Amino acid sequence: MHRSTSTPALDVPALCAAERLFIWGFRAKARRGSAVPTAADIQQVYDHFRVGDAVPSLESIIEIFACTAHTAIEVHCPTCPRMSESECGILRAIAAAQKERDDVAREQFECWLPPVGADWALAPVRGLATIFRMAGLVMPDRHVRTFDQDQIMAMKSWFVGSPTLH
Repeated sequence: MHRSTSTPALDVPALCAAERLFIWGFRAKARRGSAVPTAADIQQVYDHFRVGDAVPSLESIIEIFACTAHTAIEVHCPTCPRMSESECGILRAIAAAQKERDDVAREQFECWLPPVGADWALAPVRGLATIFRMAGLVMPDRHVRTFDQDQIMAMKSWFVGSPTLH
């Protein structure tokens, strides 16, 4: 597993409530094969925070990654206190979408998705970002360092047992 030496990854406890809620939901949905939390649990938690309408957008984002990604993303389990660089990048894209900076969000998604996949991701990302913002869950604009392009290209092969899910 790669660990950047130039910029330390954020820990989940250091995130704001909006970021923690999004990351928990993203992780839980991405690991849909596990028994806990269930889809109903995720919906209930998102409903509690008045962002239940964002769940279909969250599912769409994950489906776009599953169907079009050219590079694996590292997604930790919902209870892991550590953030992967991939998860930090996804937060950066959502925060940019909340501020209507689609160019920044699209650029971030192009780290993992082909241009058409990045375009497809923008609609559900905008929807999710808007729903969170309307509920008062605003994500800060963090300048998180992402993988350099050489490393991204080196990760194109997805080996069994790779550290993409943890």
